[in-house]
Amino acid sequence: MRQVRGPRPWPVCLFAALFLLAALLRLVVSLMDPFVMLMEVDQVWPGLSFTRDSAMVLANAQFTIACIPVALVWFRAVRIARWLVATMAAVRLALAATMVREVVGGGWSLALHDLALLMSVIAAALLFTPAAHRWFAKGEERDAKTFE
Repeated sequence: MRQVRGPRPWPVCLFAALFLLAALLRLVVSLMDPFVMLMEVDQVWPGLSFTRDSAMVLANAQFTIACIPVALVWFRAVRIARWLVATMAAVRLALAATMVREVVGGGWSLALHDLALLMSVIAAALLFTPAAHRWFAKGEERDAKTFE
């Protein structure tokens, strides 16, 4: 892998901004009200007992994991990162679809989690636009000096 230089197309810039903003929003909301995080964890690992502290640790881990594909896209133009982001958004979408939406009072945190999910889905879709596709293909070009 080599580092990509030069300007990024607008879909890649908007992807990075949206995906990081969604991850940051999700982190802040999860730290303030870890109830939704605990509901998602219960969907994946039912029966395990988690505390507010473990929900906060998981929220920080999710934020860190969300930063990795952004770095792979922004600095290295790694094609597989597109699919990683799409998979992450699809898994979160599936978890949100299976979660019980009848939370007492609805809650502001659930609405912000849904907003972060929408931002993540839009960000993932931006990586599959024609401009982003051309930029990823440019990042995969081989340098002739490497083979001499």
